[in-house]
Amino acid sequence: KKIKWIGVDCGSADHPMNTKIRDWMPAQAADADAHFQQKYGKPLADYFTKDMYQMMHLWMFDKGIIHAECVGGDIDLLVNRRVQVGCFPWRFVDGEASIARIVAMVDDDEYEELMAKKATMPKTKFGDCYDPVHVERLGGRGSVY
Repeated sequence: KKIKWIGVDCGSADHPMNTKIRDWMPAQAADADAHFQQKYGKPLADYFTKDMYQMMHLWMFDKGIIHAECVGGDIDLLVNRRVQVGCFPWRFVDGEASIARIVAMVDDDEYEELMAKKATMPKTKFGDCYDPVHVERLGGRGSVY
């Protein structure tokens, strides 16, 4: 099956250090650079070269694959699953992006199971559930400045 679009619970499917954030947040860029040198043996500039800049934006869009950014909610209930998803953007004439409501649709009986699972999971301050193992596997939240 062909992927048509992806949703991510962060500001971009690109690594933040492969976007303008690298320039806008020098403290975090320095931390990331040190991490990359320790883990991969090379600095950010060598890992994310100019020809790879914002590759998720540039390489996917021309193949008709879009990505929804900052998708919030109970994402950890649906990790690595195929579900029917509706994306309902605000009308934005001639724009390249828009605020949108994104809804995962499941059968009623599955919804009840998911809500029962959610009741047992930890929640963010906004009430969204998360799987601590998933968060840890992704590297936690990192440093906050």
